Amino acid sequence: MHAKVLSTLALVGIAQAHMHLHFPPTLKGDNNPNTVGNADPFLNYPYGCCGQKAPGPCKGHLGLLGTPEGKPVASWAAGQKANFTLSGAAIKTPQFNPAGGTHYGGSCQVGFSVDKGKTFKVATTWQGNCPLRKGSNDPSTQVFDFTVPADIPAGDVVFAWTWVNREKEFNMNCAAVTITGGGKAPSPPTTPPSNSNPNSNPNPNQPSQYTLKGCQCACPSKSWTAACTCKCDSPAAKRHLVEREALALHRRTLHNEAKLNAPIRRAEVMAFNSRPNMLLEIDYSTAKCQSVGKSVELEFPNPGPDVIKGDGEYKLAKPQC
Repeated sequence: MHAKVLSTLALVGIAQAHMHLHFPPTLKGDNNPNTVGNADPFLNYPYGCCGQKAPGPCKGHLGLLGTPEGKPVASWAAGQKANFTLSGAAIKTPQFNPAGGTHYGGSCQVGFSVDKGKTFKVATTWQGNCPLRKGSNDPSTQVFDFTVPADIPAGDVVFAWTWVNREKEFNMNCAAVTITGGGKAPSPPTTPPSNSNPNSNPNPNQPSQYTLKGCQCACPSKSWTAACTCKCDSPAAKRHLVEREALALHRRTLHNEAKLNAPIRRAEVMAFNSRPNMLLEIDYSTAKCQSVGKSVELEFPNPGPDVIKGDGEYKLAKPQC
């Protein structure tokens, strides 16, 4: 019977597995250093899938806040440029949570809760092309930049990511993070790790190291180099293609570092408490709102002051609520 259940979930996963928040590591995520025991086997799935009831905000993991499993995994300064990454990779229990996919886009929101999940205020909204159509399920290809609200209260808060795709599916993941600010010197920005595992390199004369597809690659540190060199143990690896990917990743890493070193934003056009709430009840059986779907991407009705426009490949439409 157990084997039959695993088989059924694996088949469902092939059709429905998607993306989840990779950085900051989501609550109960396989890459979260605070996770105890098994990771959540349904991180790549939308709400209401697989015969489950919608678990509530943050995949039902808000109860971990204030426990060792809910300790903050990143530190951001109020008003700083930050970024998050998405992943469709299988976690430690691939029978339940197989590799997912981008569904060729959708619309996303990120925001924060300063009251342990009672309310979530919008930080930034992506109207279309989220996840990125040209990206894959590798987090190094799904990096999103945003600005932490300048007037968000300092302390431990919940960072939330939501996604609605054209198949009318909703997903939400959350991470515990620390916000610094309030007149104190901001902490250095935290950059996201990815499956490529770039090593920190304090010596600018030493190359930056990357691991891609079983190959060890080196790119000149802090330089927009024209080439990277890779050594591959696997005879099946096409070294010239891996070197091309390593170069693209290296340039993206430098680009992200430059953005994260941007000046802190000191003021907001809209106060944090006046920002709209994130849209959390949509596209599952008991939700109040339903998107159009099919050939239309969601247009969030209350996107907040920071909006990233999509690429225009699909029309946008507001949901019925």
